[in-house]
Amino acid sequence: MYMNEKAHKKQIIKFGFYGLLKNLRFFEPYMIIFFTMSGLSLFEVGLLYSIREVIIYVFEIPSGVIADRYGKKTELYACFLFYIVSFIIFFFGTSFFVFAIAIVFFALGEAFRSGTHKSMIMSYLDQENMKDSKSKVYGTTRSYSLIGSTIMSLISIVFVLYLPEIKYLFLIAIVPYTLDLFLIMSYPNSLNERQDSEFSFKEFIKHNIESIKYAFSHWKVTGLLLNASSYQAGFKSIKDYIQPLIVSMALGVFVFDSLNQEEHSRVYIGLIYAVIYLVSAYASKNAHKVERLGSPKRIVQAMWLFSGALLLVLSAFTESIIVVFIVFLFLYIFLNIRRPLMVERLGNTVDESKRASMLSVEAQTTSLLVAVFAPLIGYIADQSMSLLFLLVGATMIAIFLISIIFTNKKQSMSS
Repeated sequence: MYMNEKAHKKQIIKFGFYGLLKNLRFFEPYMIIFFTMSGLSLFEVGLLYSIREVIIYVFEIPSGVIADRYGKKTELYACFLFYIVSFIIFFFGTSFFVFAIAIVFFALGEAFRSGTHKSMIMSYLDQENMKDSKSKVYGTTRSYSLIGSTIMSLISIVFVLYLPEIKYLFLIAIVPYTLDLFLIMSYPNSLNERQDSEFSFKEFIKHNIESIKYAFSHWKVTGLLLNASSYQAGFKSIKDYIQPLIVSMALGVFVFDSLNQEEHSRVYIGLIYAVIYLVSAYASKNAHKVERLGSPKRIVQAMWLFSGALLLVLSAFTESIIVVFIVFLFLYIFLNIRRPLMVERLGNTVDESKRASMLSVEAQTTSLLVAVFAPLIGYIADQSMSLLFLLVGATMIAIFLISIIFTNKKQSMSS
């Protein structure tokens, strides 16, 4: 039995507000600044990011299995509890070791969350016989998340100027995460889709192995997973370096006469993130319209080239706040157009019963790539920001060229 239209719209709005609340991470625009002010080098920040991604890597597929077999709602309850514990530890932390413990709990929250909520949206669309609306609905709900990020960025400016220390942003973030926990409780129980009433370690391991075999025994699924995860990893590895870039600049224009150089840097960071997230929200909501320009495959392929070219430009103008803003703005736009298209392609390609697991495999592969390269990227950033963006940009262009050669070779073999 289908839900009536009013109830259907209400549930879509709930999906959206889940993302909005989840993205009220008021500390996020100042995360690297928080670490460096606590005495950490960018190399140590890279190590923390690597620890985060290793934990996500280890728990990503098991979390997808738990979601598919033992209940998606149940898993999200656990995920938000992990987040809240991590925020508390970050607040009290003063050393690399304590931050490492906090990042472990944060990573557990990420591993238990990623893929699960997307799978719930897909299940809902299947239940409501709306299988052709995946990219549109997911893009819409993702736009809520980005609106939440916009709100977060603007409000965080006020918080960071008037709170005693940046670390208080972690305590404030507990409030929206608690609200999100209650929101998930209000989801229909049909979305829990619990398949087993008792935990079986043997079945758990069996399903894990089956998920990995499925992912890497179907060449089309494997290609999509590698394409999605490598782009995500590249973006995830460099996105936060906008913070030290702006802090290192000699800002020529001050917004408020009463603020000093450091305070103005924080204001600029918050404002830039707010604009980026607002434009990204629009891009995500309208991502499905981009398909009019060509096949999704060609579009996501071209974004390797565009992103790489932008980073090469940035490597030559790291002292220009205008160039930094424009480059990161377009990187976020590309990501938020690309992501819904990739999720739809994955959702339409894999078996319905394995969606959460495959999305977790994708996130796990992303984590592995970030875990390997994050310390190296942090080390390079300590030496030269320009060199960092030059190397990443060149790598993205190389991937684009390799993919073109591979596609043309495949087409010539099939013809």
